[in-house]
Amino acid sequence: MKKIRITLIIFLAAFVFVLTFYNFGSNNRKDKAQDSVVIALQGEPFTLDPQFAEDGNMRAVTDNVFERFLELDAQTNQPRPGLATKCENINDTTWELTLQNNVKFHNGESFTAEDAVYSIKRIISPEFKSQTKSNFASIIDAQKVNDYKIQIITDGPDPILPRRLTRLEVVCKKYMEEEPEDAGVHPVGTGPYKVTKWEYGQSIEAEIFDDYWGKKPSIKKIKYLFMPEASDRLAALKNDEINIAVNMRPEYVKELPKVKTEMGLEISWMRFNQLRGPMVKKEMRLAANYAIDKQALIDNLFLGQAVPARGQLGKPGYFGYNPELVPYPYNKAKAQQLLAEAGYNGEVIELVSERGRWLKDVEVTEAVAAMLTDAGFNVRISFLTWEEFLDILFSSDKAPDIQFSSSSNELFDMDRVYSSMVQTGGSQAAMSNKEIDKKIAEARQEMNTGRRQALYKELAQTLYEDPYGIILLNVKDIYGLSEDIEWNPRGDGRIFVSEMHFVELK
Repeated sequence: MKKIRITLIIFLAAFVFVLTFYNFGSNNRKDKAQDSVVIALQGEPFTLDPQFAEDGNMRAVTDNVFERFLELDAQTNQPRPGLATKCENINDTTWELTLQNNVKFHNGESFTAEDAVYSIKRIISPEFKSQTKSNFASIIDAQKVNDYKIQIITDGPDPILPRRLTRLEVVCKKYMEEEPEDAGVHPVGTGPYKVTKWEYGQSIEAEIFDDYWGKKPSIKKIKYLFMPEASDRLAALKNDEINIAVNMRPEYVKELPKVKTEMGLEISWMRFNQLRGPMVKKEMRLAANYAIDKQALIDNLFLGQAVPARGQLGKPGYFGYNPELVPYPYNKAKAQQLLAEAGYNGEVIELVSERGRWLKDVEVTEAVAAMLTDAGFNVRISFLTWEEFLDILFSSDKAPDIQFSSSSNELFDMDRVYSSMVQTGGSQAAMSNKEIDKKIAEARQEMNTGRRQALYKELAQTLYEDPYGIILLNVKDIYGLSEDIEWNPRGDGRIFVSEMHFVELK
């Protein structure tokens, strides 16, 4: 009897093991619940306050938790209604927004004009020191008209204010004032998902907000895992532990269960210091551009997952993009000729870069330095920490001769480039040209679309002939997906879980 009992126990244990393995150990997601998605990010946000930080890892989370006055349509790249149903230009310096009137925050508070005005004033406040403030530099005030209508005041005509509003997250005034210390840890928005847990160093979890005013997403829960190494993201995807892996390396494309690519926002470039040093001379800057073989960078480093930038820090789809420009051709002989015309005698050219912020940043920096050296430049590379790199990037007084960087333009408008990287006093500018400054200011405030496009076309041509940097590559965003998830990446780089759904595998 005892032997029979033992045999029965062993049999039941084996049965339970097989059943458990079948249900939970299988790599076939047809056996798993399809109401939760797991997304592997390349890093952990340091805050979930979307009005403060400019951080891609944060935005992967907060884009699903917060909403904006206007949203960017993924197909047209044009603003469409969001928390504002209308956005009307009243006069040269005044825009009027009509707000949705059936919206609740995750804490149960109703969204009104008080929250709208507070959100605008908070992000433009000098004391708040938002990293995204430059996106809203034209806004000087916001005023309540009634509970569901506000007016925004600008310092002059601003034709791209609607685009700016696609980047301005709306926060809850009462929560921010009563719980300021919790704002970056327990975010309260109006979006389709609310954050439920943040396990530092490991993950962030969110679930659907039952009182969401808009269309309910099909996916109920989200888990974000922090995986800095692309190889770890690849392994997790192949082991069916995650659904989406961001920022995958070109070398991994053939190993991914499913891959989706989209031309990314990032355009890599090398900024010239035109305020002092050897790169002040136009011939030196032109020589540097002709010395770079962009196709070699694309073929050898990115395995075809990039395209050469066409002589400007922009791409098709941006307002003000000049389609007539072409990439500088690789011409080492011409580069050497220009160096001779500049009277270059081998002075050291300081090239500063960083490690790990952008895909293949180290490899690109070293390859460009080698090409410059091959053409006759005497290049000395320095790799800095991220904090040191930013300190130099945002300080023209500390600018080296050449500095590697990568630029994204979420506004899809060339004003973002020219006001930040070219105009005197711009956050990343290392040059000063009064005539160019005048053109930038004129274009920024020109309300006539045709005239404004013409001004930007002229600007692009001028800066092509007298370059402010080496504009390198527009790199594709590469995402790895599990076979059972369907999602198309967006041109603005945003990851909206509401645009995802599971498919049944055969």
